[in-house]
Amino acid sequence: MVSQHAVATAYDDALYRVDIGGHRYTLNTSSSLTHVEHVLADAACRSLTIITVDNPGSQKCARTTFTRHHSALTQQLRELGIRFFASAALAPDCDWPVEHGVAIANIPLASAYHINRRFDQHACVRITQEQGVTLHWTVC
Repeated sequence: MVSQHAVATAYDDALYRVDIGGHRYTLNTSSSLTHVEHVLADAACRSLTIITVDNPGSQKCARTTFTRHHSALTQQLRELGIRFFASAALAPDCDWPVEHGVAIANIPLASAYHINRRFDQHACVRITQEQGVTLHWTVC
């Protein structure tokens, strides 16, 4: 298993892209609160939570597995009427493949944790005006 420190470092170094209304925004854990506020205003929400179903357990997975899990997640979100936007996490030094995911609007953290555990994900990224871009662990 990959260490929590290594995963935390990867999340801190990553760039997070969110596509909202024809605009692509790039954020990271150092993004200014002004930039975060602009992104949230364009998304018309109080928070965005980025979840990917790629690389369960922080282990690389087959594209067919990712596609199946990603389709299941987006279908469930649509059926529940939950707003989300396409997102991607990128390693700036390109040592990890792009992880495509969703940025879910206004989802309670407890619900995000449930989704993460369902897909064997260790963490998610939360974007709020108060805290900016932050990592939230869903496993200890």
